[in-house]
Amino acid sequence: MFFAIITASVVFVTFIMVEFREMLRVTLFGSRNNASSGVSFEPQRDIPSLAGKVILITGAAGDLGRQTTIELARYGRPAYIYVADLPRDEHAKTALIDRITSEAYDGKDQDDDTKTRTTVRFLDLDLTSFESVRACATELVSKTDRLDILILNAGIIRVATGLTPEGYEIHFGLNYLGHALLSRLLMPLMQSTVQSNPDVRIVVVSSEGHAVAPQDGIRFGSLKTTCSEMSYAQRYGQSKLALIGLMRELARRYPDIKSSAVHPGRILTGMADSLRKESTLARVTAPISPLFCVPVAIGIRNHLWAATSPNVVSGTYYEPVGAPVKGSTAARDENMPGALWEWTSNELKGIDSLN
Repeated sequence: MFFAIITASVVFVTFIMVEFREMLRVTLFGSRNNASSGVSFEPQRDIPSLAGKVILITGAAGDLGRQTTIELARYGRPAYIYVADLPRDEHAKTALIDRITSEAYDGKDQDDDTKTRTTVRFLDLDLTSFESVRACATELVSKTDRLDILILNAGIIRVATGLTPEGYEIHFGLNYLGHALLSRLLMPLMQSTVQSNPDVRIVVVSSEGHAVAPQDGIRFGSLKTTCSEMSYAQRYGQSKLALIGLMRELARRYPDIKSSAVHPGRILTGMADSLRKESTLARVTAPISPLFCVPVAIGIRNHLWAATSPNVVSGTYYEPVGAPVKGSTAARDENMPGALWEWTSNELKGIDSLN
């Protein structure tokens, strides 16, 4: 019994040290919330008119997605913003839309505002389910004949291992593969939109956390396992590395669509609150997190800049705000995006088109 306790203690301490080392590497040597090479961006001043445009944002019930929706509706006034998130009852959907609308327009009545307001609509989307992703894309295509801006924002980070219904590691399945499928399904709609709007965009929300992916990059042979040999930070990082690869390959294959990836910064969100329930280190460092994290209202500025700035260069990964960076060694690997695309095509064969 004594030796069992000692062994368990050693394993626990080792796990904590690995987690600490990986988080420390990103925190101390990763990006800052406002890079010295970044640009000044104020939503009220810098978001242009988006009149007539249609936007889809995934994960829009969460802090980042919801606030991004609010700011785009408030200052850009697109015709429609579709907010896609986990299925919920009609009351919950209505409550979310009402909250977004109220905050976007400061609770004013329609008659108090002379500008045309954005219509916000909810779409069911479970990114861990291919069936749900296809249903979401089908519903969107049935409701609109254009899609000007696609923001792939949804994501998770969790300590516990898990698999999607199709058997993929949960971070990779939700953060990357669900978004990869959605972007493929909606590509024909976006390409048709280019005929009337030459500034169609895809914004992929990655993270500086991509730097803690395994040093050898994406481990394709392990993606249909729980990847239990990795720490949770590595599993998360691997999925965020894949999102940079997705962005770069989209930019190469579809030059008429402006694709970029962003790191939002270190932000105080509900996702961080959830992580504290599982991670000892996250709980221990919670009191000092305000020292190196920013509020959501600041954190979404890179989202908004990438979605609206005329200075975005397709195929580029940006840190806050609008600061182009090359990313980690694995992210700079010129062969990674193509290899990832090929793997993805094999996994999504037969389901990556609505035709």
